[in-house]
Order: sequence, then C-alpha cells, then structure tokens
Amino acid sequence: MKNILNYGDGPKAIYEVLKQQIIAGELKAGEELKIMPLAKEMDISIVPLREAIRMLAAESLVELRPRRSPIIAKMNERELIEMNQIRGALEPIVLADAVPRHTEATIAACQTLIEQDERSTDLWEKVELNRQFHLSLLEPSIMKRSLAIIGDQYDGIARITQFRVVDHGGLIGKHNFEHEAILDAVRVANVEKAVVLMTRHIDHATVRARHELSQAVEAGPAAGGSAAQATKG
Repeated sequence: MKNILNYGDGPKAIYEVLKQQIIAGELKAGEELKIMPLAKEMDISIVPLREAIRMLAAESLVELRPRRSPIIAKMNERELIEMNQIRGALEPIVLADAVPRHTEATIAACQTLIEQDERSTDLWEKVELNRQFHLSLLEPSIMKRSLAIIGDQYDGIARITQFRVVDHGGLIGKHNFEHEAILDAVRVANVEKAVVLMTRHIDHATVRARHELSQAVEAGPAAGGSAAQATKG
C-alpha cells in the first residue's frame, strides 16, 4: 500500500482512504492491519487510525480480534444475497419514480456511460462505470433516502466484483445489453417495462454471483484470493 497524502488528520478521512483500498482490492480479504506499521506508513498517529478501523468494523469491512491485529473481513454468499435483496427491493421502486423525471440530458448521460463501458478495456473502470450507470439511472428520483441506501450497496458489490471482473475479466460487456434494454424503456417513459427489466437484471446478477461464490467455496483455499469470484449487474 502506497503512502497516502492529503488525507487530513481525522478518523473519518483515514476511514475513507482505507475503505477505498478495501473496495478496490488493494487490501485483500484476510489481510492483517498491523496498527504500528500502518500508522508509520500513512504518517499518522495511532489514535485516529484505531478509530477509523472501528468505523470500518461497524460496516463489516474489518474484523476486530481480541489481542490480535484486525483483518480485512471476508465477504460471503449471504452478504452478497442481502445486498442484492436490498437492491432488488429498492431499485425498481426508485426507478419507477425516476422514469417520468428523466430528461433528454439525463438519458444522454446514461447512454454515454454505456458507451464508455463498451469501449473501456480497464476492468476496474468498468466496475465503476457499472455503478455510475445504475445510480445515474436512478438519480432523477426524489427518493433520496432510498438512493443513499442503494448507493451504499455498491461499495460491497464492488468488493465482490473485483474478484471476478478484475482478476478474471470474465464478464466484460455481458451486462451491457441489459443496460441498453432498461435505458430504452426509460427513453420512451415505459415505467412498467423498465421496472420489469431492472428486476430481472438484478435477479440475473444475484444468480450469477451465487454461482461464482459457490465455485469459490468448492475450489477452497488452494485457489487463492481469486477464488472468491463474483459478477456485476
């Protein structure tokens, strides 16, 4: 992990830096966070670092262990299913509210994200573009609390996605045709069709990810970090 500059001196700023490194896979599941070496590397004091780690533990990103160094928490099938259940419950509702509020400009922005995804060969960029597309599709909604909850799910999904997409590149472009279909329904203000397609899209992502995580369990520890594979949607 490279030294971090301009992160400020508060626990929240340190938390944000570490959170992004966990999401991006720079800090791997099961990796120990040794407090003293990490504080020295980041050029910070131990007190705000410990507080930042407690904040990460509260979000199940870090596992605290008595008399031992905390570790980066592992993700499992149950957590993935829960995240997609939240998405499956909320995204169609928020999308239904967003569809009649879309404009030519917001639809064009969504289309641009699809096109950027299709052109991109950077796997982590594709993960980010997937997130941006979903949130941009929902952004016109006035249901801001629900939008915030949905946005939170993508941090966890990004962690899982990196094993399959970044380590293996196995799903490049496979979700784009579903994104195009949803956007086409939004473009003609067909709320019912957009909601059905979004629900199906999230269901497909859940099925694919469960399959990948099940394979990872069967592969066992010998397969290494890349065994914990998953998908994006």
